[in-house]
Amino acid sequence: MNPRKKQILDVAHRLFIEKGFQTTSIQDILDDARIAKGTFYNHFTSKNACLMAILDQVGDETSYLRQEISLGKPKNDPEVFIQQVLVRMKMNREQSLLALYESVFSSKDEELKTYMRHRHMNELKWTASRIAELFGTDAIRFSMDYSVIFFGIIQQTMHVRMLGSKKEYDFEKTIRFALDRIQVLSAHQNEKAPFFSDKCLTFEKNKNSYSKDDIKEKIMNQLDIIVSHLRSENIGEAKLNYLEFLLSEFRSESPREFLVESVLNPTKNVFKETIYKEDINEICDLALEYIAYEEMQV
Repeated sequence: MNPRKKQILDVAHRLFIEKGFQTTSIQDILDDARIAKGTFYNHFTSKNACLMAILDQVGDETSYLRQEISLGKPKNDPEVFIQQVLVRMKMNREQSLLALYESVFSSKDEELKTYMRHRHMNELKWTASRIAELFGTDAIRFSMDYSVIFFGIIQQTMHVRMLGSKKEYDFEKTIRFALDRIQVLSAHQNEKAPFFSDKCLTFEKNKNSYSKDDIKEKIMNQLDIIVSHLRSENIGEAKLNYLEFLLSEFRSESPREFLVESVLNPTKNVFKETIYKEDINEICDLALEYIAYEEMQV
């Protein structure tokens, strides 16, 4: 990230926590960051845009850490899921985000409220998809129900614990409790109709939902994680060469799509007997989506 942009985000984040988002002015940010108004507007169109950039940055970091946690591990491993949920909860506490969320939802700013609703729905969908991976295909049609109940248990348990104790809250213990309750529920649910339709899980894939650059960035992030990990594992050079080639292509301004496509199947093949098979397949699927992006938008 541009150092100046990071400086503005860091200062704005601190001020939003200390003074509150509503009462912090752009002039406050300019004064604390010691920058001119033009410098701020070179990076952000408004105070709202600055806040959304802060939350996007946290979201990107959370996604990166979650991918690191799951690398080379079965998707149905409950310990992986628990640690992935824990990442978000710890991030909220470390970054003092709950106060920011509350100030946004209590405001009358429809732009920010719409943005926050979108973020919240994405987290529910991510959790629903992970619960389906944990419990199997029979759980798919109930997965949004389970996601909502899961977060409801966590939220209300947190409130009750904070009312009755001043001890630091044990996030991991609460996540385990909520997951245990969902597992019990799932064992007796098959004959019932889900409350939330599985259509809730369908992400809109239209030309306005994401850009080709978004896909490219996601591919680079996932390749960065797995390449860094495999280098430390001293895996064979032949395997690593395929991934390093893909990473170098996607880091370039204009990846050579015909070359990228030509190495996807060989890349899958060299990893098909390894614990990284699912991770590699996901990256290759994203690469194909990147290559076919224009056709998908028609």
